[in-house]
Amino acid sequence: MSIVLRKKVIWFLVLMLWVGMVSAIVVYNVDDSVPANELKINEKIKPEEKLRLAEQKAVSVAKVNQKVKNEKKDFFVEYRLERDKIRSEQVNLLREMINNPNSNQDLKSKAQNRLLGITKNLEKEMEIESLIRARGYKDAITFIHQNSVDIIVSTKGLKKKDVAKIGDIVAKTTGLGLEDITIIEKTLS
Repeated sequence: MSIVLRKKVIWFLVLMLWVGMVSAIVVYNVDDSVPANELKINEKIKPEEKLRLAEQKAVSVAKVNQKVKNEKKDFFVEYRLERDKIRSEQVNLLREMINNPNSNQDLKSKAQNRLLGITKNLEKEMEIESLIRARGYKDAITFIHQNSVDIIVSTKGLKKKDVAKIGDIVAKTTGLGLEDITIIEKTLS
């Protein structure tokens, strides 16, 4: 499969995941097959605790799984899929909080703001990744946290000028300072 065709297939899959995530926002659906320790909607857990657990799980996605790291050819696809899966879980949880008649107005407001934040971060992540590829890098994956950004770049070796270019893209897109940006090199074999 040619590189161009492979890139098109990957972006098609990412687009399909995005459409699925937006559909999940519009069509409320709870998956009963997820165990309680995997953020299943459970009346015993307070809504605030559910949101905290979802945010912790999202942060853990930013830490690269060693097994996935060793699978060089599918690393970026796998990482994107995992990131989008976690985001989808967060969105579903937030939608439940918003639609739950037992949730107080303050909690609903916080959930709505968090949902807007997730959407904005997703847009920024996609923009950063596209801009990095437009600068000639093979691929990149971005994860925006509350006050920082992690970027993994597919490269044969980063130089200072490369780090400066990538840092500039991220700083302009997110408004964060360079000290809040982590750039991780994923070397090609």
